Amino acid sequence: MINNWYPRVATHSARSPPSMDSTKNTITAGDPAMSSYQSPAPLGDSTGRWLTFTAAVAVSAATRDWLATKLTQRRRKIRSRWRLLDPTTQATLVLAFLRTNLTHAELAAANHISRSTCRRIINEGIDLLAERAIRLSEVIRLAKKAGWEYLLIDGVNVPTVAFARKLNRRQQHYSGKHRRHGVNVQTICAPDGRLLWASAALPGKVNDITAARRHGLPAKIGKLLGLLADLGYLGLGDVATGFRRPRGGQLTAEQRAANRLHASLRCLGERGNAQLKWWRVLATELRCRPSRCTRMIKAVLTVYHLEHTPFAA
Repeated sequence: MINNWYPRVATHSARSPPSMDSTKNTITAGDPAMSSYQSPAPLGDSTGRWLTFTAAVAVSAATRDWLATKLTQRRRKIRSRWRLLDPTTQATLVLAFLRTNLTHAELAAANHISRSTCRRIINEGIDLLAERAIRLSEVIRLAKKAGWEYLLIDGVNVPTVAFARKLNRRQQHYSGKHRRHGVNVQTICAPDGRLLWASAALPGKVNDITAARRHGLPAKIGKLLGLLADLGYLGLGDVATGFRRPRGGQLTAEQRAANRLHASLRCLGERGNAQLKWWRVLATELRCRPSRCTRMIKAVLTVYHLEHTPFAA
């Protein structure tokens, strides 16, 4: 799955088309229909359920080996006597889940384990990664050491499944701006757009300025370093934003020039959001309980730092 270590992933196999009556042009009675994606078991022969193929994930082998080492240390700490999968295979499944967002059933089928076992070992790896996510205080210390004069702050909406059976716009995870269910995540990026930190998940209905206040970002960062943000943070203390055109009026030439300069610096922060959503578990719908959304985000942040080391330069 990583470099020369290729795992097997599974998808639903295409069944042979049902036989057709040439005279009536209708499906012959008794032919099994193709099972749906949610079906626990296919109709007919169970051997034709999965199509197995090899695949690769664009994650370095060093990251896999690091995670495998941490999993081995954890097994020794909790005195785990026996596991169905070795630490390397478990680490590979965790990284594959974060990168591809395949379902637990798809990952389990090709590795000859049950879906519940696959879910359990993946959650174990995600919890281990989340515990080692970089803290905001460490980001500020390293940013000052690097000599950066300011940081970029932005908000990103991570889509999620609907966390309730009754779907309505009053749900706290429904974002009216994005017209979907999701969670609000605040990102802090370097002046060149490298992702440095991602906040805990808040309900999707929370806007960016409220989320920044709840996390205390202006007080924690704005007092020490400058913060650049878009107009969604207008009015937030210790944060530099552009000028908003007054109702029924126009901006002055100086204000327009200031907005162009501000936008040229702030727009690089969009790269950080793209780097966060490069991991498809955050780009597509999160299939987890609301309480685990933050752990998913922090796990992705840890793997991103292992892959890119934004403070190395």
